[in-house]
Amino acid sequence: MSATRLVIVGAGGFARETAEIAARVNPGLALAFVDDAPTEDALRLMAGHGAAHLGEVRAWSPEAGDTCVIAIGDPTARAEIAHVLGERGVAFAVLVHPDSTVAASAVLEPGVIVAPGARVSADVVLGAHVHIDQNATIGHDTRVGGHARLNPAACISGGVTIGEGAYVGAGAVVLQGLTVGRGSTVGAGAVVVRDVPADVVVKGVPAR
Repeated sequence: MSATRLVIVGAGGFARETAEIAARVNPGLALAFVDDAPTEDALRLMAGHGAAHLGEVRAWSPEAGDTCVIAIGDPTARAEIAHVLGERGVAFAVLVHPDSTVAASAVLEPGVIVAPGARVSADVVLGAHVHIDQNATIGHDTRVGGHARLNPAACISGGVTIGEGAYVGAGAVVLQGLTVGRGSTVGAGAVVVRDVPADVVVKGVPAR
């Protein structure tokens, strides 16, 4: 990462986790954050991670050397913010924690965040602004659409397609070659044994 400052969008728990990832990737990198309505606790906690509050998202004016990541869990909100900032020419970083494993053949598009313990296998493609949380695993040849999120310990088998803006809950499993449709949610601990259509919520074992 050649930037001189990373600006994190958000001030919640994942924003602080993102600050920790950035500090491991580049210990000398300055950190800041933007958030429209941070609580007093959020301001205090982000300051504890060395991140200064720059104000609201739409009021932020990037400086030379700034890059940005969007550390907000909700895929829809993340997509909206990415669109606004992208139109303003904001440069998006890719953050990969050194305690994760990402295959050399994997493709990570701008804005991707890979948390510690995650495993990304051969020829995986992670779309823009995808979040791969702690200890999630992704098998070979999987495609994860932009703004999707895999929560901690999600297990995605090989050859899976995760649609844009999909949300896979903690500990959920998606079996080989299946599709989780755009905008759908797979509940925590669910086991997906058949294709999931777009814009639905499935849960349970097997997921329905």
